[in-house]
Amino acid sequence: MESNNIERYIQEYGKSVYSFCMYITKNKYDADDLYQQTFLIAFQKNEIDSEKNPKSYLITIAANVWNNVIRKKTWRKEKADIVPIIDEELNNIPDSNKSPEERVVQSEEETQIRKLVVSLPDKLRAVILMYYMEDMSINEIAAALGIPAGTVKSRMNKAKKMLREKMSYDR
Repeated sequence: MESNNIERYIQEYGKSVYSFCMYITKNKYDADDLYQQTFLIAFQKNEIDSEKNPKSYLITIAANVWNNVIRKKTWRKEKADIVPIIDEELNNIPDSNKSPEERVVQSEEETQIRKLVVSLPDKLRAVILMYYMEDMSINEIAAALGIPAGTVKSRMNKAKKMLREKMSYDR
């Protein structure tokens, strides 16, 4: 792949891929590494098809790389406390149709939901992020993670149930 092609993909999909990396890794340093590895692998493989869904392809690479990292950490039993970092500026674009009070309430709700999603187990968090944040279909997620579509649906339902329970406790 030519360097100007990869630059185009970084400009077009970089923010979405980085946002996915932040949510899946729960910290900036791992997100930075994952982001760089994702585009490095995409550049090395030279298989991005602009006719298909390049964003989905890049998210798939990121998810697979992160799954490998988790497997290695688990295998080595080198688990460390991870402090979730929420990048408030990613979605901090105000809606001009809402009053300041409505924007504050919405911002507080979004922050609460982000914290709850970050607290989900890795397998559940990945499918929720891929579906809602990256607008990937059930079949795209299944292909990306190498699992059956039924497993994706099951994980989605379990994650939604956990989120509902956590939200009801907070109220």
